[in-house]
Amino acid sequence: MKICIISHYDLIRRDTGGSVRTYHLAKNLAAQDHEVSVIIPSRKKSFDLIDGILIKGMNGIFPYSLLRFFSILFGVSRAASLYLYDLSFLLRAFTTISKSAIVQIDAPVPAGALIAFFLAKIFRKPVVVDCHDAFQVLRIDYSNALRRVLELSMENIAYRYAKLVLTVSEKDKRLLIRYKIRQNKIVVIANGVDTTVYKPSVNADGIEKHYDLERFSIVVFVGNMEYAPNQEAISEITTKLAPKIASKIHNVRFLMVGRKPPKLPSTSSLVFTGVVPNVAQLLAVSDVAIAPLLHGSGTRLKILEYFSCGLPVVSTSIGIEGLNVEKGINVLVEDDMNNFSIRVIELLQDKELRTRIGRAGRELVIKEYDWHEIGKKLSEAYRLMA
Repeated sequence: MKICIISHYDLIRRDTGGSVRTYHLAKNLAAQDHEVSVIIPSRKKSFDLIDGILIKGMNGIFPYSLLRFFSILFGVSRAASLYLYDLSFLLRAFTTISKSAIVQIDAPVPAGALIAFFLAKIFRKPVVVDCHDAFQVLRIDYSNALRRVLELSMENIAYRYAKLVLTVSEKDKRLLIRYKIRQNKIVVIANGVDTTVYKPSVNADGIEKHYDLERFSIVVFVGNMEYAPNQEAISEITTKLAPKIASKIHNVRFLMVGRKPPKLPSTSSLVFTGVVPNVAQLLAVSDVAIAPLLHGSGTRLKILEYFSCGLPVVSTSIGIEGLNVEKGINVLVEDDMNNFSIRVIELLQDKELRTRIGRAGRELVIKEYDWHEIGKKLSEAYRLMA
């Protein structure tokens, strides 16, 4: 079956950022003998064949400088994504779309509603909407009230024109049903992790020396720090968690892995890496992983990556939202930051506890969240839809 995925990400990454889901779903659909093309908004026309996926970069007629202006004006992080509002972008993608049996939109941003309409009503193509975060605007406060109203209404339109809607969890599915989206066209396709890449036995030679982490206990947090909920988590770490934990564990370092760290006062206990070529190596040298998230939606890839590497995890309830976890068995959950610190301290002081919880987390992702098995489930959903 020929499948076209239209993404709002201008880069498709296999190991970091929101496009990880797009990459792995496409890769594993290709492994199921589907012919998969991913169309992305790009300043320049490009074609790349990666892991069996044909990735096509396309633009529209609007000059990029104009898109940059509007991205700054409306607070859009990826200016190229605004090509999705340019009808000529879709026309340039017409050949690929017309040859595809199914067209999937990877996130119901406002442009997604427009694309879903054109695909369903003009191109007469069956549309799949993959909602990474179902009704995200309901759970994240935007400063711009107009944007909130627009995104909520447009997201609803995208779902209604879709023949199939993918959600990442049963909780998101229930939310869509509550907003009158028909239950029989909603399928849960969970987020996952590549358990062959993220594993406890990753070769991490030289990592501790490179970041001056030798002889330290290491607490790790992974996340794109341009994303507001991750910025909030970093603030909790720097102002509450790190001082409390460091007062009890004197040889501890906090490893902050992710893009564009915020400007924060320098401290000897916090190490910001920026983007790294192999996140699994950083996780391999860590002792405890944390996710002190207070806001956000969908499910967190970072939690699955922590689990897959056999790391014991301390998270807030928001952090593990939508995941089939057992508190106290494969994850420790605390919403109070004082208690959160205590759980981290307990793990750092108890190797047996770290090992037990880390092993249980690894077992969970192998059983329920491996991308290969998730790809099989999506392929079956397409077969039933056709």
